Amino acid sequence: MNIARKMLVGFGVVLIPVFVVLVSALSSLDQMDKISMTILKTNNPVIESTERLIENLLDQESYSRRILILKDNDSLKLLQTRLEEFNRLLRELATAGSYYESVRELSSEGGDFLPLMTGTYGSLDTALAASEKQRWIISRKRQEIIKLVKKINVEVRQNMDRKNALSAKIGMRAHRALLIFGIGSVLMAAGITYLFGRSVYRSVGRLKLSLQQIADSNFDKVQYLESKDEFGEVSRSIADMAQKIERLEKLYLVSSPLTLLPGGLSIDETIKTRLSASLPTALCMIDIDNFKVFNDRYGYARGNEVIQATAKIITKSARELGLTDDFIGHIGGDDFVVVTSPEKYEKICEAIIRDFDNQIPAFYDLEDRQRGAIAGKDRQGRELVFPLMTISIGIVTDQGGSIKDPLVMSKRTAELKEHAKSLPGSVYIVDQRHFSSEGEA
Repeated sequence: MNIARKMLVGFGVVLIPVFVVLVSALSSLDQMDKISMTILKTNNPVIESTERLIENLLDQESYSRRILILKDNDSLKLLQTRLEEFNRLLRELATAGSYYESVRELSSEGGDFLPLMTGTYGSLDTALAASEKQRWIISRKRQEIIKLVKKINVEVRQNMDRKNALSAKIGMRAHRALLIFGIGSVLMAAGITYLFGRSVYRSVGRLKLSLQQIADSNFDKVQYLESKDEFGEVSRSIADMAQKIERLEKLYLVSSPLTLLPGGLSIDETIKTRLSASLPTALCMIDIDNFKVFNDRYGYARGNEVIQATAKIITKSARELGLTDDFIGHIGGDDFVVVTSPEKYEKICEAIIRDFDNQIPAFYDLEDRQRGAIAGKDRQGRELVFPLMTISIGIVTDQGGSIKDPLVMSKRTAELKEHAKSLPGSVYIVDQRHFSSEGEA
């Protein structure tokens, strides 16, 4: 019997009690769900309606007194509105709690009370002409209805408490069943695992050793089992994984973890390779202006979002307007590079500036964005007002193959970038100087 069949038999034995537990748990959950739906659809609406009825009746009493005191139509209209609401609440309560005897009694009492009120308070004249006895009858009737509504509220809440108690009982019963069957399943699984582990102990030991070699980055020492069973397949997969992890580690060393763009080593190697091959080269060095002030004000998390957004803008512009072998790199912080051909840098830089100026203001709060500036400190600690972030690009070409040293090219580009940063707004500057040699203008 191979490993797959052994595992299948073992899992089959364990799955039997698990299935029983699952059916029991689902049945309990279904019962609890039905109880919850009953509370939601019946108890809660009745409770809500009774509370609103009590509030309505108290408002009626208040407006009745105001009519006697103020003798105004405004109070009468407010009372009549409450009477309409009272009639509607009675109908809602009769629908939601039709199986309660006390609700049916309330519908009858309310049906008698409503004509009495509408007849007395149909107009200001009839309201003021009502006798003391008539008002007393109305008040007494109102108190009886309030008492009945409170009774309904208590009955429904007690009914809801009983349902909650039943639901808790069902849950407790399900919990005990899950606990018993769960412990049994765990014990059974532990026994099967022990028996299975004994037969594969040596193979697992070899796999563990291979994983340890990967953890220690000793990728060349990772070995796989020669066996043809599943453990042999796993071992060979581990060996393949080791090769991939090794490649990822090397990639991580030369890439920015924030933007996943190649970093310093790859940038230098790319420039060096292009210059050595005499490929027409334009080096674009890109920097975000006033990024430090933004980062200080909004925090590094928002700053990281700006860096990532800038990386996407640069990558999109270079991919759409450049050549397939153009290089996009992230030096670190808010510094990026694009290595392209002299024929392509202009459109790429214009697209970067356009998209940056369109998208980046959205990262500011509305107040700062409308003001077009934020307050902050410069590197000397002085309080200043800084405009919104812009982007500066310095560009140097290989001048027809006259530049061979990547360090010289990088230095000149950095100088152009710093000059661009001294200018207002988002700009790019191209090196127009001519050199008799790589070091002399």
